Amino acid sequence: MKRIAATIFAALLLLSLAACKGGEPAEPDNTPAPTETALDTPAPALPTETPGSEHVPDHSYNGETDFDKRLAMNGNFNGIIETEDVYYWLPDRDRFIRYCEKDGSDFGVLCGKPECVHDNGNAFGQSADKSCSGYIGSSRPYIWLMDGKLYYIDDFTYFRTYPDSCGVIMRMNLDGTGRELFKVMPKPETPYGESMCPQYYCYHRGALYSFIMGNYVEDAEPSMPFVAGMFPLDGDEWTIIYDAGAGIHYGSVLPSGEFCYVVDQVWAGEESTNRVLRWSSVTGELELLYEGFETGLIFRYWVDEEGDFYAPQLPQDGEGPIERILRLEDGKMVPAVDFEDPETVYTERSVAGGVVIARNYVPYDRNSYVKYGKDTDIDIWIKRFDNTTVYKGKLPMGWLDSIENTPRFEGADLVSADENGMLCVFKMQRRSLEGSTDATSLALVKYVFTEDGIDEILLGTTYMEIDNG
Repeated sequence: MKRIAATIFAALLLLSLAACKGGEPAEPDNTPAPTETALDTPAPALPTETPGSEHVPDHSYNGETDFDKRLAMNGNFNGIIETEDVYYWLPDRDRFIRYCEKDGSDFGVLCGKPECVHDNGNAFGQSADKSCSGYIGSSRPYIWLMDGKLYYIDDFTYFRTYPDSCGVIMRMNLDGTGRELFKVMPKPETPYGESMCPQYYCYHRGALYSFIMGNYVEDAEPSMPFVAGMFPLDGDEWTIIYDAGAGIHYGSVLPSGEFCYVVDQVWAGEESTNRVLRWSSVTGELELLYEGFETGLIFRYWVDEEGDFYAPQLPQDGEGPIERILRLEDGKMVPAVDFEDPETVYTERSVAGGVVIARNYVPYDRNSYVKYGKDTDIDIWIKRFDNTTVYKGKLPMGWLDSIENTPRFEGADLVSADENGMLCVFKMQRRSLEGSTDATSLALVKYVFTEDGIDEILLGTTYMEIDNG
């Protein structure tokens, strides 16, 4: 456990630095150091009492105003909006917003200019048109709809224009026209200096939720604070809803109903633990729902409309397949869904939309990873939370035949589903003889469950290759 924690801690430090760095060097920071440091300040008290009995918690979901929790899966950095006829897609690391007809009949960059070359077939290419209506440059990979407009966060283009902000909120019409600045977001105020910045955004009921991380060093002792915050779009400052305090932390946020659920993963060697909390936007109260390590790292979890919390069980000895999903009940994790099969070993891949998705297990070591990258013979098993099966069988991969420039299948960034079907973002790459990545393609694929099995629809693709001109 100590070796695993040390390895992941080192990786998280690099991840946090990369997420905060951006494309240009930051301006010198002249902000005075805080009088209290992360290492001097104890973690805040965690209330355990539930709100008063007069308040009836709201766990409902409204697709027009609420965050689509199906997108909050580990490994996903794609922004996707589903409307009646179209998906709007901001792919990971892409610089263009794209549209995809839901029947697979058409897709492209969100731009109506008749002579525009858009990305010219390569989102990273020098010949891409930066005046294209769909071009947004470098931004956080999250988009949302509000009041009939498409919104996104730009934390790069306006970096020098608004140096005291953590980015600006931009909006445009659904055809890519009428782009305008909506609001400048201030930096969240924390006790940990200027290294803290929002890592991820979720729009939910008029506000943006984010987890805020950074590296902090005091007296040569490293710390990784973790803070959860809420920024109302009709306001001017952040509300800090949780501060983990000193130590090494990693975590996430998930808005659901009136609540924002916060997962704090506390790294402390043999004393490592997970905390699951929820903050009410109605009462302003924070509850500690669970603390323990039966779940291991909680990267993939779900909250249903009854307020039930589901997460994967910790694999045996910390490794191996995840064959069981647990449900939080009275502060304890109890068995909920299992994937025992006499012929195939399954491992949980995603918890979303009222179902759990599992696939055939491949041991995670370097040799097996290479094999997995080439193997498209995938068995999936999708179950409801009552343990009944929605679909069990092969995952169709015929769409892969149309991906010519990047023939190597690498895996999936997003695997999400409900009882009607799945939505996946797959990654393909072309590698040189030295093993470095030459180019990357992403494919947005929709699967529909039918009486006869499962149908596949390729919704759209994007191609990215560094082009130095």
